[in-house]
Amino acid sequence: MNCNRHPVVRIKKIVNGGYGLARLEDGKTVFVRHSLPGERVSISVIEEQKRLDYARTMEVHESSSHRVEAPCPYYKRCGGCDFQHIDYREQCRLKEQILAELLTGSASEAVKNSTSLIKEIIASPKSYNYRQRTRLKIDRSGNPGFNQFRSHTIVPVEHCPLALDSINQCLSLLLIKDDFKKLAAVSNEMEILFDPIAETVCLIFYLDRQPRPTDRNRARSLCQNIDNLGRIFFSGQQFALEGPYGCDEDQKNRRIGMQFPGQPPLTMFWEVQGFSQVNPIQNINLINLVVRLSEVCSTDRILDLYCGMGNFALPLARHGAEVHGIEAQGSAIRSAKFNSEHNKITTISFEKNDVAAGCRSLIDKGKTFDTIICDPPRRGMAELIPFVTRLAENKIIYISCDPATLCRDLDDLTKDGFSIKMLQPIDMFPQTHHLETVVLLEKSNQFDRKH
Repeated sequence: MNCNRHPVVRIKKIVNGGYGLARLEDGKTVFVRHSLPGERVSISVIEEQKRLDYARTMEVHESSSHRVEAPCPYYKRCGGCDFQHIDYREQCRLKEQILAELLTGSASEAVKNSTSLIKEIIASPKSYNYRQRTRLKIDRSGNPGFNQFRSHTIVPVEHCPLALDSINQCLSLLLIKDDFKKLAAVSNEMEILFDPIAETVCLIFYLDRQPRPTDRNRARSLCQNIDNLGRIFFSGQQFALEGPYGCDEDQKNRRIGMQFPGQPPLTMFWEVQGFSQVNPIQNINLINLVVRLSEVCSTDRILDLYCGMGNFALPLARHGAEVHGIEAQGSAIRSAKFNSEHNKITTISFEKNDVAAGCRSLIDKGKTFDTIICDPPRRGMAELIPFVTRLAENKIIYISCDPATLCRDLDDLTKDGFSIKMLQPIDMFPQTHHLETVVLLEKSNQFDRKH
């Protein structure tokens, strides 16, 4: 690796992953962090590969009109955010452009032609202070922080501008407490989560060893001395989640909850180590969009794949549909079942199973559904396409967190009898290149399924 070169390059465009694309003098492609289209910048190559290099921007010689000063003092060193140097409106435009370019590059004519179906991105009402949870690494000196870009080196931080104010307030107080320093010294990670219902913060220490009585006492002391810190948990590779310690040490008190609009409001809970969307305001917009696209009526049968704690299943069932959710993670299914009982929703069922295996079983039973909701992890749903195209009678609503795997999967879905009707980008993660996209697909009338 040669980190001493500082060539000057012209940035052609921003590509998937948030990099500025440029060419070196020898024609080799270079992906440049913290750059903008049209800019002329000096770069430092930080990683060389056979076909392309990765680099950071060292100096901007010709600046874009959309460049702004990043407010975070850790921005150039922390590997988390990569769009803070771009004004927020341009961030949204670039994300739409990245999605369109990926679709245009598809081998499928149907996918290529779908660029005209991209709706204007749903921007986040808050472009900072939106994350309701944050996970930090802890270095050998006990300092919490984030990894540098493409590195295991930890950048210590005292706050994160993407996190909610309550999280940052708690973190700033933790850093000056001796009890925290002692616990951090025997931990490799920590997670801070805001509980909107309790209006307090939860903290998880990921310990290098089994917790001891002194650790538990230090946790109790921290909760007593920090006003908005309600509960502390311990977790580790050698033991199961332990706690809470603090104001309420009931072992059942391991959930975080949030209310969603409705009459009456819908309350959803998830376990402290369970998955939830980090941007709660945008999650409400996401749920409302999925409900609207589903056009729910009381006779509808809906299958929710990767259903989690019922983020989509519960609102859809509240609107009258009969919903079946499948999820492999045990904690998520426990939360989903608890949520359906707590909200007195009876037209819903949840199944703990590998999603592909669950789909295969439904096909064997001759089941079909009016609509299938699929919210897979970043790898997409390639292995599910032969199943969902048989199970879906009318619609598939695909919620994607990776535009590249989305385009790949849309190619297969359109070949298997479904037409793209709409693509709706949603900015769940301002100040980063990440993009959520909701796609509505409907079964083509002329398609003769030969299954």
